[in-house]
Amino acid sequence: MKMNEKGFTLPELLIGMAITLVVTAAGYTFFNNTFNFSMLHSRTAEMQRESRVALDIMSREIRNAGFGIVEPLTGVIQGNPVVTASPVQTFNNVDPDPSGVANKLDRITVIEGLENIGSLSAAAVQGAATFTLTASPGVTLGPSLEGNTITIEGFYTGTVVTVAGTGPYTITVTPALNRNYTMLNAVLLIRTITYRVAVPTPGAEPVLYRNAGDGNGDQVIASGIEDLQFAYLLNDGTETNAPAAAAPPTVPAIRAVRISLLARSRDPNASSARISTRPALEDHEAGAAADGYHRRLFTKVVEVRNLGL
Repeated sequence: MKMNEKGFTLPELLIGMAITLVVTAAGYTFFNNTFNFSMLHSRTAEMQRESRVALDIMSREIRNAGFGIVEPLTGVIQGNPVVTASPVQTFNNVDPDPSGVANKLDRITVIEGLENIGSLSAAAVQGAATFTLTASPGVTLGPSLEGNTITIEGFYTGTVVTVAGTGPYTITVTPALNRNYTMLNAVLLIRTITYRVAVPTPGAEPVLYRNAGDGNGDQVIASGIEDLQFAYLLNDGTETNAPAAAAPPTVPAIRAVRISLLARSRDPNASSARISTRPALEDHEAGAAADGYHRRLFTKVVEVRNLGL
């Protein structure tokens, strides 16, 4: 072993350590930025997917509002005591926004024949109080159907009094059938469906709720929904955020609904404190300050097909 071999000097060690620290810091910054970008991309994609699905569901049900309770030939709510409510019920500025400010968000309720439970297994005649029903695949009927409102092809609306048999089922209804119906005519349950935005628990992200009045309560169909607003086109060409209620049997003069759904996703980078401001939407003014959320607005105009021309 040679005794005159030398190791690293202290300056050389310090320089090497400095270079190592610089490279490590650069690598960490690159990894952190890449991770945050990946997280942001994932959150944004999920936000858009959920919001689009929710908008499609809401649009379809608003479009079909009134089916089963508005007489197709006359365009008025069917004259019986079963359903007398307006098929589209508007609520302007009734719910608090996610920040807790009262009376800023809208909600909407629609009534329609929503769920196909089966079809007539034999012809049914005008004035009859019973008919036979073949259930749709996967549908089992029983006493739970009693008390529900049904429609036959949108032309008859009535309440189920009793359900007998195991299939085909014998259904007793009130009032009696208003016309003759043929075998295979579809029978649907009429549901009252409400959409609203709320914060499920303090500090949680706001969600879009759908309640179909089927005993399942509020169902979350999209999370991160910050604002829900509606505008309505009336048959006289007027556009309004708060149409006047119309008393049955006159059908409200709503011809189209503009749905505005504002979704948000928090930036994963904690230092991104000010990214965007909640925009003004319909009659809801803009947010006061920028915050750490990325936002996306989804808007769709839906023609309400069953409320006349």
